[in-house]
Amino acid sequence: MNDFENILVYAGTEQPETSVSKATELALANGARLTLMDVVKPIPRALGMLTDVAQPKELEKLVAEDHRRRLLNIAADYSDTGLSMDVVVAIGDPATEITRQVIHDDHDLLIKTADGFSAAGRLFGSVAKSLLRLCPCPVWLLKPDIHGEFDRVLVAIDVDSHDAAHTQLNRRMLELAYSIAQRDKAHLHVVAAWQLWMEESVRRHAGNDAVEDVRHEHEGKVHRALDELLQTPYAEADDVHVHLRHGAPANAIRDVADEVEADLIVMGTVCRTGVAGFLIGNTAETVVADVTCSLLALKPEGFLSPVEMSETLIVENDQPLPLI
Repeated sequence: MNDFENILVYAGTEQPETSVSKATELALANGARLTLMDVVKPIPRALGMLTDVAQPKELEKLVAEDHRRRLLNIAADYSDTGLSMDVVVAIGDPATEITRQVIHDDHDLLIKTADGFSAAGRLFGSVAKSLLRLCPCPVWLLKPDIHGEFDRVLVAIDVDSHDAAHTQLNRRMLELAYSIAQRDKAHLHVVAAWQLWMEESVRRHAGNDAVEDVRHEHEGKVHRALDELLQTPYAEADDVHVHLRHGAPANAIRDVADEVEADLIVMGTVCRTGVAGFLIGNTAETVVADVTCSLLALKPEGFLSPVEMSETLIVENDQPLPLI
């Protein structure tokens, strides 16, 4: 598996061991650079007014130095691997600063451990969801208690759209999921969902026969699109299983993930076109709200992060970034 050259791992979670261990493993396998990162949230103004020891900015720098020492200690635990790790500490909003680091240092993979289940039963919190919206590189969110290899990898592809962005993203997801499955000797499950636009509404107005004819024709197109994607090496592999479902993509992904007991889902998070596209805030965000396994999320080529767009204004105003 040689897919990444410059990996960033966010080690500011309660249980960073999982993400750092996985990142180290991938960096060694890929011959990649590895950077450990933490983010210090700005000290609230009210708290700064309550102390005369130091100004808020000075306190933030002191806390950031403590976090930097923590990262150096984590890096020291992996010194016997021979892998050199850089460390970065930023001050600000975690998702924004992580994305900024990805953009500035051209990282091609971000790894983060989820902080565990919330009171609402959700695995991924606000920082993870924000990263899915903001971060331009693949985001790998790991379940905290994962150990060793994956056994069942599920990749969700979109066969209901045929533009170049979706096609390229589908192929990239398949290649990456297959690479992970091959490395871990895991079974790869491919899930694809299709549905007619406003099917029930059209059925009420046009009748069952008309809808069934269109549905049959559309299903044939979906099968052909799926066959075109699943060429060699996927077609001949005994450990690749295909699940084609009629219905909403989010429901299909969750149902198949539960059925096969997937421990990793690979899916896309942003596409600009397509009624059934994997749009964050739609399919992907719905899946993320309920998923209980690790998640690897990819963006389409050409995705421009809102953080990157705002960076233009920061540079023009000559405002330094709070990286230390």
